[in-house]
Amino acid sequence: MSTKHPAPKKISAPKGTRDLYPEDLLRQQYITNAWRDAAIRCGFDEIAGPTFETTELYAVKSGEGILGELFQAFSGKSPKEVERVKETGQAEFALRPEFTPTLARMYAARAKELPQPCKWFTAGPYFRAERPQRGRLREFLQWNVDVLGGDGTIGSRVAADVECIACLITLFDQLGVSPEDLRLKICDRMILAGSADKVGLPKDKLDDFFVFMDGVSKRSEKENLLLLEKLGLPENLLADLLAVQATAVNAMRSGNDLAEALGVQAPVIEQHQCLYFDLASRGFNSWCDLFELSIVRGLAYYTGTVFEAIAEGERAVAGGGRYDNLIELFGGPPTPACGFGMGDVVLGNLLDDKGLMPTGSELMDAVSRPQASIRPVAFVVPNGDDENEPLVHTLVANLRRGIECKQWRSRDDRKPWDAGRYRVAPMHARVSYKSTRNLKKLRADAVNQHARYFVEIHADNKVELTDLDKREPITSDTHGSFSVDPSAENYVGTAIANRI
Repeated sequence: MSTKHPAPKKISAPKGTRDLYPEDLLRQQYITNAWRDAAIRCGFDEIAGPTFETTELYAVKSGEGILGELFQAFSGKSPKEVERVKETGQAEFALRPEFTPTLARMYAARAKELPQPCKWFTAGPYFRAERPQRGRLREFLQWNVDVLGGDGTIGSRVAADVECIACLITLFDQLGVSPEDLRLKICDRMILAGSADKVGLPKDKLDDFFVFMDGVSKRSEKENLLLLEKLGLPENLLADLLAVQATAVNAMRSGNDLAEALGVQAPVIEQHQCLYFDLASRGFNSWCDLFELSIVRGLAYYTGTVFEAIAEGERAVAGGGRYDNLIELFGGPPTPACGFGMGDVVLGNLLDDKGLMPTGSELMDAVSRPQASIRPVAFVVPNGDDENEPLVHTLVANLRRGIECKQWRSRDDRKPWDAGRYRVAPMHARVSYKSTRNLKKLRADAVNQHARYFVEIHADNKVELTDLDKREPITSDTHGSFSVDPSAENYVGTAIANRI
């Protein structure tokens, strides 16, 4: 007599998650390797935190409204814990939806002991209880890059903003994404507020104005008009803002008064202009669109510079900005801060759409390839002359991006992951953030950061190179000293690459 067994029940993966089979996991690892490589080359140190935190931590940063986006967690073993969930609907812990609260907590706990500034990055899993859609899942990987601390001067703030934006561009360049594929759109919350005042918007409508501008480019004209009406904002608001933006761009090109054009105080404009010139000195200005008034970043804690990486047909591939008031909320001292986040899902979509994701044996080779040296390879300083400061930025950017082979560039079938892409491989290069220009102290800073080579710029074609492990100077066979010019026979980057 046979016994019938019930048919086995098929259980699917939770909605908004992914089952990663071998090639899927390799694709994800290709992305995470690129994240780590770009961050390390740009001088960021890796950190990590727990995948769940107290629910209170997220409420401190984002308010009670964040609770609806959390996957809350409790063991069910404690009657008191169960009773709390029944009464309040709130568990003691939650899976992390983002990293910034953990970052702020970690920094605040050791603020007095940490170097100034701190350049940190992390990559790991995050969880959001929201409706899955293209580019957004309930479980995903995210890359977070932040600069915390500094002396709070305009120069220090600009340097932090540029380091974050430069790290983003370094990643895109490494992955084969070009400025034609993606734009870095940059604004400042204070510039946006000034522009609103310039077009005559009442101050009590500023919050509604930010709500409208956040996502304005993603809505249709009809949707924007309906939202303007709903928020009680003028129907001609966008046209007036576009006129202000055009005036600002013309003022910048002609050298006219930008502060007057945008309705903001001069220090805000000075910071934004310094940001542009610093990006230009590193060769990144071709990626960037400034005074993009549609870039708001919806999170209320942003205080100044805001930016998004926008690709056609995609939501923001990455986004971030300045959040100068956050560390204090977690018991830390007043701390300037800037950072961004990027998810693996939308980046993977972009690489697929552009034919920039390797497959098969090429994917295996790309994932197996060695990454950037965690130990700093080059530590670059000026010799004390302020005129050499731009040369430091230019050289560091060139060392981090490497030099591509002419043969590779001439190929129609070239791919960003090809083993023969570089004549001089990109390398981990750092600078000193100390205010001193005393070379003895700067060399000590390089030693403390365990750099292999000390690069001292006297002029564009007079660069001294020292092997810090052997404590001996290195000279060029043809010129004695080295050059900052990547096309020069005595380029310092080539000399370093040949030795490592």
